Amino acid sequence: MEIIDQIISVLEGVEGLKLAIIYGSAVTGTMRGDSDVDIAVLFNHVLDAEQKIELSRLLAQTLRRDVDLVDLAELSGTILKQILCKGRVVIKKDLQALANLYKRMIYNQTDMMPYVIRTLEQRQQRFING
Repeated sequence: MEIIDQIISVLEGVEGLKLAIIYGSAVTGTMRGDSDVDIAVLFNHVLDAEQKIELSRLLAQTLRRDVDLVDLAELSGTILKQILCKGRVVIKKDLQALANLYKRMIYNQTDMMPYVIRTLEQRQQRFING
């Protein structure tokens, strides 16, 4: 069974799940034998640490690989952009939730990234010029 099918089989019955997106080497085709599987999820509530650990354990047990599980409700910035732009949606139960994530990503790129880039450029100049 393909990794995506295994992920779907584990997650499709999980109560409150709105979205699941795989990203990283599982999507780019660069997985090695020791690669973990990167999975981003969105529930109708923020996952607490215990829920994340249990879901990660269940996925890792099924996939027979380490799993890096992130909660999309807690993400912004570059990692959110990477997941949304380069990831693959494997479960989409709430289209509006996905649209809201794209909106958050666009707002972040428009509002915050110019400041982040300027700060990084200033740090680079201080490093170069002392």
